[in-house]
Amino acid sequence: LYGWIPTLAATVNYMFIFGASNSYGVFSTYYLNVKFPGTSATTLSWIGTLVTSLMLGCSILTGAMADKCGYRVTAYTGTVICTLAYILASFADEVWELILTQGVLLGIGASFLYAPSTSIPAQWFVKNRGLATGIAVAGSSVGGLWFTAATQTMIDSLGAEWALRVLGILMFAVTSVTNSLYYRRVPAKPRKSLFEMRAAKRLIFWLVSIETCTMYTGYWALTFYVGTNAKHLG
Repeated sequence: LYGWIPTLAATVNYMFIFGASNSYGVFSTYYLNVKFPGTSATTLSWIGTLVTSLMLGCSILTGAMADKCGYRVTAYTGTVICTLAYILASFADEVWELILTQGVLLGIGASFLYAPSTSIPAQWFVKNRGLATGIAVAGSSVGGLWFTAATQTMIDSLGAEWALRVLGILMFAVTSVTNSLYYRRVPAKPRKSLFEMRAAKRLIFWLVSIETCTMYTGYWALTFYVGTNAKHLG
């Protein structure tokens, strides 16, 4: 029964991990129309793109770190980096500063949380592994609902700068608790290499990679710009 505790903790962490990327559409609308009205959408899109790309891409390395150093150490590292990214972004006055903080730094920090959160359910379940993993991953959708709405409310009432600071404080306070519930049940097997090159020789690997890339291209483009387009349409 204990396995459901780290699974629910992963669900909460998923809310914050994907909430950061999902809510960028709200920030994008603010940046395009208020803070940087003369900056192109293409330039500002680097912020949200880097969050998602680095969160998923760097998990190759952070996953190895989770195996070697432990889930909690890896997750707490992500908590510190993400909190720092939010706080630094709140003081940014230039687009390039936001790209480095809200884009690069936040994306790297999220990858430290993403890797252990993705694999922790499988540590505790065999028969109900699919269900447990589904519950954990569902946090990304739930987080997208409330995280985006909360971000918009904070921007309207507190301003974007304080919205970023509050998100950083929430990230630190909540994930510091959930990370403490990450316990490994099965010892990690020694890695012979960082990359499993045999997978690249399988057709299913490339089919899944192409499908995922195509899916995320459509998904994130809509998420980032639906607010801006809605505002232009009145």
